[in-house]
Amino acid sequence: MKSRWIAWVAGALLVGAAHAQQPPVLLDNNAAPNVAIAGGQAEPGQLRSPQDAAALVGRYGKITSVRTVGAGGLTAWTVEKNGHSVVLYTTPDVAVVFTGIIWDAQTGRNISDQFLPGVQPAPAAVPQPAPQPAPRPAAVQAAPATRAAAAMDGSYSGALPESIKTIDSLAGVKEGTGSPANTVYIIMDPRCPWCHKAYAQTRNYVKKGYTIKWIPSLALGDSPNGMPLAASLLQNKDATVLDRIMGRNEQVFANATPATQQALQKNLDFLFATFQANSDVDKAGVPVAFYLDHRTGKPRMTTGVHAQVILDDIFGPM
Repeated sequence: MKSRWIAWVAGALLVGAAHAQQPPVLLDNNAAPNVAIAGGQAEPGQLRSPQDAAALVGRYGKITSVRTVGAGGLTAWTVEKNGHSVVLYTTPDVAVVFTGIIWDAQTGRNISDQFLPGVQPAPAAVPQPAPQPAPRPAAVQAAPATRAAAAMDGSYSGALPESIKTIDSLAGVKEGTGSPANTVYIIMDPRCPWCHKAYAQTRNYVKKGYTIKWIPSLALGDSPNGMPLAASLLQNKDATVLDRIMGRNEQVFANATPATQQALQKNLDFLFATFQANSDVDKAGVPVAFYLDHRTGKPRMTTGVHAQVILDDIFGPM
């Protein structure tokens, strides 16, 4: 049965401006957004035991519940990390772990809302990882398992997709010196609290050497009030000003020049065009990230980048 998974993470601010009339930028619609390769040695299609599946999912946080989705052989896991609950889904062979909205391909019915945090399910036992054997002597002890691959692992040197070239041309403030293929682009609104959280959550990744380009927009509407703050980011293009606004919540204003107004409109047009082309939802949300997934060589669009489980999949756990 074919299903199409659309990425959605609770907490992203939604905005209702009209979609811009420009050609959509198509990303990789054949891959489920927010996918993390689960790793392990199982062959595709090989079922894993509940204990093995729990061990793999448990790397993303504390498992608080597990339920059968009822379609496609999927399993829904509620995972808690840093005080936040996230619902992850696994295939029967646990080849992938992903988040998102799931529809039944035959009926069109949303079958994932029932698993959202706060929706009380019938109690179900959480499978526990199988007991581990006693450690072998140090001379023959197995090497520790490596973590799952992250989207931005390594340096990508292949052909650059046109969609990445397009977003790289948008005006913003860049932290780091990575090439477009090795840069994560985050469209945000400097008034958005979830965008401020995403900025705070990415500080350690920037210190570690990853490159992020912050692309301001007026996604929350009310352009007259939002313009001076967004304009100060573009007209300074200084990471110090970026940190004052996004890190310290300072109100740093600037009178927008015609060129700045045009650039902010272009950023907003891109935001709406990509949601219209890729997400099949009525409203666009910020913050949203765009990047070239080094695991597949394909461009990706991911919402909810303020959530640690999403950042772990993009950059890898710190």
